[in-house]
Amino acid sequence: MSVLAIDTSSRSRVVCVLASPGGELIDGAVVHGESVGAALPPLLARMLAAVDIAVVVVTGPGTYTGVRAGMAAALGVAQARDLPLHGVGSLEVINCGPRQSGVGDPWLVADAGRGALYAARASRASQAVRILLADFDPGGEPVHSADDLPVPGLVAVDPASALARSVGIALARPALDPAGLSAVFVD
Repeated sequence: MSVLAIDTSSRSRVVCVLASPGGELIDGAVVHGESVGAALPPLLARMLAAVDIAVVVVTGPGTYTGVRAGMAAALGVAQARDLPLHGVGSLEVINCGPRQSGVGDPWLVADAGRGALYAARASRASQAVRILLADFDPGGEPVHSADDLPVPGLVAVDPASALARSVGIALARPALDPAGLSAVFVD
């Protein structure tokens, strides 16, 4: 029994995993430096046969084209397999990465392009804001990210493991209504 999870929200990678409903990583792949159109189809072909519970997709924030491509692929798989489609936010995925003990409310950040970040505290991972990298001050607190960013105190998060762990969060929410899906560009 497995869930397919897709993350195409990043500018630098495509992540596709099979996970248990509880978030255990069964199979996963991270492709760097290729377009979504080149990277995602082989990953889906590799993992599609094992999907039998649901599809999870990262809903952003992220690149407009990347989020749309991931949503379209996830929706196609979910409809073709008659499976529910669930969503999870980009920073919620990062929040599912391992934590250092004793760290209360670290920062979560993702590359927003054009010298900016999407940022939120772990306690508000679903409420990302866009901020210029030059204006971001973590105040000495740890900063978790799956992106390689020039931020002091950066703690690297493995995108495949974090995506697998986020499956439980997504499945705990109601399935997305395909009729209500629309793309929104935020600058």
